[in-house]
Amino acid sequence: MQEHRADGSESFGGDTFNTAWYLSQLLKQSHVTDCEIYYATAIGADSNSQQFKRVMQECGISEQFVVTHSCKVMGKYQITVDDKGERNFSFDRAQSAAREYFNLDETLSDALYNKRVDGIYLSGISLAILCEQQRNHLLMLLNTFKQKGGVIFFDNNYRRSVWLNTQPQAIYLAVMALTCLAFLTDEDEYAVYSTSNPADIFAFHQASHETSQTLVVRQGHLPCLIKSIGHDASITVPAERVNDERVVDTCGAGDAFAAGFLAKMLTQGLVNDAARFAHQVAATVIQHHGALVPLNLLPKLVQ
Repeated sequence: MQEHRADGSESFGGDTFNTAWYLSQLLKQSHVTDCEIYYATAIGADSNSQQFKRVMQECGISEQFVVTHSCKVMGKYQITVDDKGERNFSFDRAQSAAREYFNLDETLSDALYNKRVDGIYLSGISLAILCEQQRNHLLMLLNTFKQKGGVIFFDNNYRRSVWLNTQPQAIYLAVMALTCLAFLTDEDEYAVYSTSNPADIFAFHQASHETSQTLVVRQGHLPCLIKSIGHDASITVPAERVNDERVVDTCGAGDAFAAGFLAKMLTQGLVNDAARFAHQVAATVIQHHGALVPLNLLPKLVQ
């Protein structure tokens, strides 16, 4: 999406793209060459959409699953922040090409159905912007992908305004049942399932499905909690301390956390280290405006 930042500047952003961008940048700066990052979306033929493609090219994200809509454009969002850096969004998705993604092209459908990629990362917003028919199509693809050994990562990112009059619980649970690793923001979990604390979150998902998976519960400036379904103990990893006066914009922090976690896990494999690094990345992001911060500001994946 086109991003209009609180400081008046413009860029691009969107939850899954933020994660793809940070993951690509973190791997690239550490010269990790055996992971290829793709991004799937629909854009327009307008100049802003073409600029977005150049951004993808510059950061090394493959365009294989990007399709162009002949008459629609990218969505837009405006960020405002309060004096503590907490962000609010206003969206303009009326002409968003991404809402028509699976109606436009079958490249991603084919890749998932025939497992031509190893893993897929999607979010609650990925589900929310699609119509019911496309959501059902995606769920069928994810089931087949999982059966063939594909790995599914899910971020619960919930925006009530995007879901309009649709209740998301059923589709969230269907995707969670297929997920290997889930990034769950505590407040989003409370909003979707009416849970009230992290213990409730873990208990709810353990009772909801029997799939072996790892849950990472993010709590903003509080420690994140990590638990594998079927195991009694959870792991607590403290957040990076950032002085209040240095927090200017929390936009993209959770997306950057997910990217940092995945980057560290893909290169080293230990969830404790992955969470610590994820906190470092998120702490850097909240000290700057916008979802994407310059590469030179990010912590090094390999010290």
